Amino acid sequence: MFAADGLFVYGALREGGSNHAWLQRTHPEGLTRAWVGGRLFHLPTGYPALVPGPDPAEPPPGPGWVRGDFVGYEDDDDLECALADLDALEGVAEDLFSRELLPVTLEGGQQYHAWVYVFHVERLPRLEREAVELPDGDWAAYL
Repeated sequence: MFAADGLFVYGALREGGSNHAWLQRTHPEGLTRAWVGGRLFHLPTGYPALVPGPDPAEPPPGPGWVRGDFVGYEDDDDLECALADLDALEGVAEDLFSRELLPVTLEGGQQYHAWVYVFHVERLPRLEREAVELPDGDWAAYL
């Protein structure tokens, strides 16, 4: 089991997103462009959903990568406090999203592990029927 180095956000928590202020109040140390392997969908509710997958053979950006921001915190306690706050926003207790530790590739090619709010893979058939898949993996560009 890997330790989390930070948080990966790909939707409304990203810089410029409608919930970015919520992220800022968790006092992150900084953020940088990053990618996670998987598929991205735009839900009928107006939010994105990431279904994790293996890292593609080709480095990001490109097919099979989801674009977002890697968010760093000063220490594990700050990260845990941020996650407690964000779990409520992301509906973790209601089983809307779950939080998984995934490998993240930063813009410079460095690899870390980050907490990511994801949709369960069991929901993939429903997503394929009811949501819009974003092949370029960038929700901000889609909006």
